[in-house]
Amino acid sequence: MKARIAQLEAQLAAQQATIAKNETTESTAGGFADNVTVSGEVSLLAQQVEADNGDSTADILVDTFEIAIEADVNENVKLATLIEYLSVDEKLDLAEAYAVIGAEDSPVHLTLGKAAHPLLVGDSAAFTDPIAFDIFDAKEGLAMVSYANDMVSLDAYALNNSGDEGTTLDTLGLNLGLDFQNGVSVGAGYVTDVANTAGPFSELGGLTEKIDAWRVNALVETGDLAMFAEYIKLGDSNLEGEPSFLHLGAGYSTQVLGADGSLFLGYSESDEASDIDDVAGIDYELPETRTALGITRAMGENAELSAEYVREEAYDGGDTDILNVAVTTSF
Repeated sequence: MKARIAQLEAQLAAQQATIAKNETTESTAGGFADNVTVSGEVSLLAQQVEADNGDSTADILVDTFEIAIEADVNENVKLATLIEYLSVDEKLDLAEAYAVIGAEDSPVHLTLGKAAHPLLVGDSAAFTDPIAFDIFDAKEGLAMVSYANDMVSLDAYALNNSGDEGTTLDTLGLNLGLDFQNGVSVGAGYVTDVANTAGPFSELGGLTEKIDAWRVNALVETGDLAMFAEYIKLGDSNLEGEPSFLHLGAGYSTQVLGADGSLFLGYSESDEASDIDDVAGIDYELPETRTALGITRAMGENAELSAEYVREEAYDGGDTDILNVAVTTSF
């Protein structure tokens, strides 16, 4: 009897060890699945461009490719990375990699790493971005303290500066947002320098001095209609005048040929910005106005078809007509 009891105890111990090992393996796998999120997006674009001078181009290309990875390291730290390919750059880049430090239920968080430049809000329903995106859509090394509650959000940040004296964190900025909980939200922002920060800013022809900038923006959502406005103004510089950028946009969600879709209109303009060229090392001159009108239609889950007409007007009066047809997929 004693031998039989000892045998049963040994079998029970072995079973408990196996169960514990399986639970550990399942917990590890489950933890990864629960704590790490991988998502992505690909936009395939067919484009026809017609200019006043008779130049005509047609192309089919991968417009964007993105892979985003987010991880909950623990209850106080989250990591986020974005790997991005843009057709204008023709290279794969680690666009973002940053940590957000702070408990999930805390109103205060600290962001450290490389992330989107906080000056630009740019809520655009159109496929083609407004003019300000051509130079302000940058990813920067930053340190940012954020506070948010149901109505107020506030960001204070420091950015990398790539001026003649080397890389420093002496570019400072502030963002304020108010959400009135009725479909109306407004915001404002200020940054001490846009001439020497990292990214496309450092390549802007003519911007050789420290130039501050400020922004105001508003969003109104009512039913299926959303309308957005944003204005950015640059301060004194060695450029002629003080460049500014205006963006107005509207999107209306509706049924398109029996599927979810939307209609959108975007208008943007630059003022006194003809001296800003060579964006990101490309021989390029900012247009004076850009108007985009288009339609989207869902192609099942996580896929969308967009058709868009864009008219650009240059400072010299020349016009360019652009037709975009894009398929965007996400996972």
